[in-house]
Amino acid sequence: MQRSMRLATLGLILLTQLADADDTLPTAPLTLYNSAGQNAQWTGVGRLTWQNRRCIGTLLDSRDATFGTTGPAYLLTAGHCAGGVNGKVIVDLPLTGSIAFNYFADTQDQRLTVPLKRTVWSSMQGADLALLELDATLDELLAKGIRPVKLGPSSTSTNRVQVIGEPSSLGKGLRLSSCTERWQSHSSVGNWVWRNVRRNDCQGIDEGASGSPVIDSATQRLISVVNSVHDDEVGAIPLQRVQGCFSAGQADLELDACQLLPGFQLTPQGSGFKTIAKARTLADGSLEQPRWDFAFLIDTPRYRYKTSTDALACEDPVGYSGTISSDEANIDDPIGTTPGKHYLCLVGVQSPEQLPSRALMANSLSLEVELLPPGRPKAEVSTERLPNGDIRVNWARAADIVFYRVKRGPAATTDCDDHSGYRLLRSQSVVIAHASLPLKLCSVAIDVIRQSSEFRTDLLEANVS
Repeated sequence: MQRSMRLATLGLILLTQLADADDTLPTAPLTLYNSAGQNAQWTGVGRLTWQNRRCIGTLLDSRDATFGTTGPAYLLTAGHCAGGVNGKVIVDLPLTGSIAFNYFADTQDQRLTVPLKRTVWSSMQGADLALLELDATLDELLAKGIRPVKLGPSSTSTNRVQVIGEPSSLGKGLRLSSCTERWQSHSSVGNWVWRNVRRNDCQGIDEGASGSPVIDSATQRLISVVNSVHDDEVGAIPLQRVQGCFSAGQADLELDACQLLPGFQLTPQGSGFKTIAKARTLADGSLEQPRWDFAFLIDTPRYRYKTSTDALACEDPVGYSGTISSDEANIDDPIGTTPGKHYLCLVGVQSPEQLPSRALMANSLSLEVELLPPGRPKAEVSTERLPNGDIRVNWARAADIVFYRVKRGPAATTDCDDHSGYRLLRSQSVVIAHASLPLKLCSVAIDVIRQSSEFRTDLLEANVS
């Protein structure tokens, strides 16, 4: 008996330790079912469809905490899920599309599809976030069993979280993943830069899961929305700027506690904006610094800007220029000399007297460029002998190389230093048949500022074994 009790006690301790260990690790996605109401708290998370884009959105609990009054139904999702454009803070525009609620694997014939009505606020600069209004009231959805989710604070410390969503490739219903979420200074994809973001290690997130709610496991409150995937991590946008934007069940962006306005709309001109830059090596060996060369149109009478190597500095008003007339919307300062990430920060303002409010600085546009080390590019070529005697040739693509030009011919008569005969390389890997060997292969690399490498010569010999 005592031995059995000891074994039972040891087993209980072991199970407890395993549970504690599992609590620190991400879990595989769990399919959610609701035919018996077992996951009714997530009926307000649904599949959002806008044009040809499929995302996830969450019905927001916007009821007045004091008087319980309700108003329109509001939805939170990622800004790029509903027409967000970098440089434009969108406010109060009509929006077509829909969201399907009660979106579970076993409720496909019981889903409730509700049309979208308008974009209340949307941005992809600083934050990839959209607040949308549905063509229904919150009371109407509550009466149909659709439950909204309450907003909660997003801590800068590490949180245990759950992500409720689904990649569009599955198309079956919501899944739940558990993991940890932490603060990160900024995140970027292409020319989009988001600041004060979150990263989590939840599994099963892929294309179509953008906008999925990130739920604080302890409070069951909505604290951020998924917007991107970075290798094995998920990027998410916190929601604290939205928390003070409701009164008596209505969205009101003019409230003092609301951190969404003022915004501005900016449109790049000319060739747009480069994301990679490099100093040019001149004939005398000196370097010509690259410049921002950023021309734009902006809907405010004036603007301010600054440059930095820290994306978060864009939200600090210190160091910004004086106000500049929008008629002179062209920034052509040198980028700098230190290789690495550089940021151009810009805000539109109505007058020289406009104060740099927290909301305005949070709406600042950050444009990121990576400054590469100076110098001419280098053509990098590797070869691999295949079992049948053919040779596979691979051309390496370093960060500064845009394309290669190549030519090939008989070893005795082909001159790689002769500029004629070179053609654009359309594939980074080519197999040369053994019947064509031996031959001379010539390669030249072209970098982002159209500098050419030295001509490279490779002699490809026939297999003599």
